[in-house]
Amino acid sequence: MASQLKASTEADVAREKPRRTRLRPEARRAQLLETSLEVFARRGFGRACHTEIAQAAGVAVSTVFLYFPTRKALVTAVLDEVGRFYIDLARRVHQKGGPVAEIFAEHRRQFHGSLESNPHRARIALDWSTAAREDVWPLYLEFIDKLVENHVATIRRGQMSGEVGAHVDPETSALMLIGSAQMTAQLRLAGTDAEKLDRMSALMIDAALGRLAPA
Repeated sequence: MASQLKASTEADVAREKPRRTRLRPEARRAQLLETSLEVFARRGFGRACHTEIAQAAGVAVSTVFLYFPTRKALVTAVLDEVGRFYIDLARRVHQKGGPVAEIFAEHRRQFHGSLESNPHRARIALDWSTAAREDVWPLYLEFIDKLVENHVATIRRGQMSGEVGAHVDPETSALMLIGSAQMTAQLRLAGTDAEKLDRMSALMIDAALGRLAPA
């Protein structure tokens, strides 16, 4: 009787124990990458590892190594995703066309919104911007170059249409706007009021496009 009761109890436990969800390879990789973003944002480049990602994702460590065989592959995948996110955001906004000032204003709005909806990516981007190491720094410079290229194209189009002053240097203005976005992310993640940052960013856009009257 006791053996029957034990068998019955074990069967009930087995039925109640949640089964690990089986995902297609592309879905599993996407899940692990998103989990990696959370871990990297929380732990930083130096401490995030395969084991912690596996624990957070609820999978075996070997599963994480299957998709990201080395630490370099893991770090590169995380940085590629962060770079892709911000470059895609910029391109979507800037390719719509319209008045140049409105394009940058919309970019500002969407970027500020992303700080609320995607704080993990923002934290990693900030960490990345200070990681002047041989393994990741060239990737950061490549990321910035793509953002600059995107901004410069819009500013030059504004100069051709007369919306942006001829005296404006497109590359300098692009770098100023990108640097301002980085400072905005730092301040917002530290709790600075969103409306205050909005006003600051609007002034920076006007300055970058040569729209502020000289003193």
